Amino acid sequence: MDPLVHRIRETYDALPLGERKLAELILEMRGDLAAYSATELAARSGVSKATAARLVRRLGYADFHEMRQQARNHYHNGSPLAELSNTRDLDGTLAEHLGHDIAYLRRTIETIPADHVQAAVKILAGAQRVTVVGFRNSYPLAFYARELLVQVRPQVNLLPVPGQTVAEEFSDLGRGDAVLAFGFRRRPPVLGRILRAAAAAKARTVLLGDSSLGKVGKSAHIVFRCYSRGARLFDSYVAAMSLVNYLGSGVALALGASAQERLRRIESLHEEFSDLER
Repeated sequence: MDPLVHRIRETYDALPLGERKLAELILEMRGDLAAYSATELAARSGVSKATAARLVRRLGYADFHEMRQQARNHYHNGSPLAELSNTRDLDGTLAEHLGHDIAYLRRTIETIPADHVQAAVKILAGAQRVTVVGFRNSYPLAFYARELLVQVRPQVNLLPVPGQTVAEEFSDLGRGDAVLAFGFRRRPPVLGRILRAAAAAKARTVLLGDSSLGKVGKSAHIVFRCYSRGARLFDSYVAAMSLVNYLGSGVALALGASAQERLRRIESLHEEFSDLER
């Protein structure tokens, strides 16, 4: 078991309320802990910096840096190989898996400011062109987002194109365009460069990721951090998928009549092509 998790579980029942809130957040983040400072964690859990310092000492660490370093060493930046070594932690039931995903979905949605959602919908609905970007495990999320958006608005592109780089596609990005990016952990460094390039081109950016984003999100206009640690070996994207679904519906409603007309044309072509089962 992760030494940090073990220490928290051993002391949890005796913790004061404030320290318990912070401990719960640390358990949720686990391997992503290295991306945050003590001040950021305290603010995220709604406690004071002094409370964070007391918890660190209570857990037996000299300071937050020592605790964070141990977490980094144990989880090896999110490698499934590191998770697989903790077989006792992975031995959960399907019901526990469901409960974990439901809890993370609820926590994600409850921590998202309503104005962030409204701003993201406005960006995605009002852009001249939307470029959706995702690598590795973020690619399926990007693919799903593109499939929703292209049904209700024109000019929605997905990157990377298999076998290609993204420089050619970004060469004419400019003011009036939008980038919808997905940056969940174990992402390639190029994503940060893409976001900076989009900002330099005056395009507006919406970024979905997890608590490991750190400085990557500084170039984005709107950032959504989803809880994604899985109950077992692999990460869970239930919360991210739900948020994408909601944003897609929001764009459709914002576009109104033009989205309806586009959907009508699409349905007519489905009939003409007979490309869907009845």
